[in-house]
Amino acid sequence: MGKSPLLYYFGRPASALKAIFGDFKPDIAEMDYDEYWLAKGKFGLSTRYPVFAALVEPGSSVLDIGCGDGATLSYLSRELAVKGEGIDVSAKAVATAVSRGINARQADASSPGFAIDKNYDYILISEVLEHIPSPEGLIRKVKGRFVKGLILSIPNTGHYLHRLRLLFGRFPVQWAHHPGEHLRFWTLRDFRAWLEWQGLSAADIRVHSGLPVLNRLFPSLFADSLVFLVKARGGG
Repeated sequence: MGKSPLLYYFGRPASALKAIFGDFKPDIAEMDYDEYWLAKGKFGLSTRYPVFAALVEPGSSVLDIGCGDGATLSYLSRELAVKGEGIDVSAKAVATAVSRGINARQADASSPGFAIDKNYDYILISEVLEHIPSPEGLIRKVKGRFVKGLILSIPNTGHYLHRLRLLFGRFPVQWAHHPGEHLRFWTLRDFRAWLEWQGLSAADIRVHSGLPVLNRLFPSLFADSLVFLVKARGGG
């Protein structure tokens, strides 16, 4: 979680009061994902990774869409010996992933011409859907291409600090380096309804951050990020 038991925002500790009332300034001039990854730096361990690992069997084939610098696949390969492949829109992020030994390539998954040409046990889309203008289009492209499950991770806009920020006349801040990062916003309830609209259902929902204990008892309020194991509706 980091140094604060209340909140870990944007890769640095922040007080709950600042999260509710504070101003946050971008540290890159334009929303460019090469610049984003330069600002972000090489990513280390995330509390999401053990959650992903708990949903994936050893030796599984995994496609990570929006793999970034390959940190997720590095973890899954080390812990579970998965057969991982990654794609990302940023050439700089892909170069870092390749330097880590990840089978990664540059591609824009949100572009009309993007297609997946084979099946995988799992497709992972972690903290990506909120960044693209048509997540519905990406979901259509991955349907039928995962055998065991689709793993999705999103920020929870229903987190209590975001609710309080709205109450006091400010919009929720979920971006790290530029406000143009996030184009879509979901609460837990909204995302489950959105999945149903896509012909999918949440087989499992897990949390990894937010207020300890309460994030598991009341994830819609106290989890600041949510992980979904998704199946085709009807169990396929």
